[in-house]
Amino acid sequence: MKFGVIANPTAGPMSINRKRQTLEAVRKVLGDCEIRGLETRSRGEFMHCAAELAREVEVLIVAGGDGTFSDAINALDSTTVFSYLPFGSGCALQYALDLPPQLTRVAKRIREGSLRFYDLILCDESRKAFMASVGLEADILHRREALRESGINGPPAYAMAAFGSFFTELERTDMAITLDGEELTVPNAVTAIVTKIPYYGYKMKVVPNAVFNDSYLHLLAINSGWAEIVGGMANAFLYENKLGLYRKAAQIRITMQRERYAQLDGNIYRKGTSFDFRVLPQALRIWC
Repeated sequence: MKFGVIANPTAGPMSINRKRQTLEAVRKVLGDCEIRGLETRSRGEFMHCAAELAREVEVLIVAGGDGTFSDAINALDSTTVFSYLPFGSGCALQYALDLPPQLTRVAKRIREGSLRFYDLILCDESRKAFMASVGLEADILHRREALRESGINGPPAYAMAAFGSFFTELERTDMAITLDGEELTVPNAVTAIVTKIPYYGYKMKVVPNAVFNDSYLHLLAINSGWAEIVGGMANAFLYENKLGLYRKAAQIRITMQRERYAQLDGNIYRKGTSFDFRVLPQALRIWC
């Protein structure tokens, strides 16, 4: 099996030198393996490098965070076989795939792996994702980006951004949600999550009923007060979240009276009053 690693130079807290050392250790485990990407200077250059490498290898290993992997599945051909090295900060995908914490152990699992198929979400008929949400999380991401620019990264940045959102007035809006033709109203909603995986970053089990390969989208809509949400987040870190209204469907449409931002896989997506989601069964090929 011919492997290639495309490594995001800006993902996560590791320095470039530390990434190089880690990737050399990974190469020793994988054997004949191309490693590229650390020299790229922009998102566009990185994805161009990924596309070139994908044509040369049988398995493209994406070394980055959730957003890096999301960029890759949207930029590359649907026949691409992917694998994943968690180089980011939160790395929800690491927990969804049940990968070990040590990257050399992840590499060993990849070397001994097999092909698996997972579902994806198609958002507005234009962008693929494995987790999405409309509302609170996008506000947290806006705040986190500002903190990153000031030099605060990792879990502290996420925690400060989250508490910044909670302790200012939570933006709420009534949401009309259509699930396979059935209409549902969630008044004063803080967020609506549409996902294929149970986890957010840092192993927060936010939608515990979500399954990566069951041909359904999993919805969790939350309109609780801020104190309940903080408690729910604490439970999600320690055990699993129990807040919110849960449903599953193959197609979901969310409409609102007020514009809200949506995020996809930890990246800000767009602002709007309506969002459409449908499941893409077995659209993601993963070697692990």
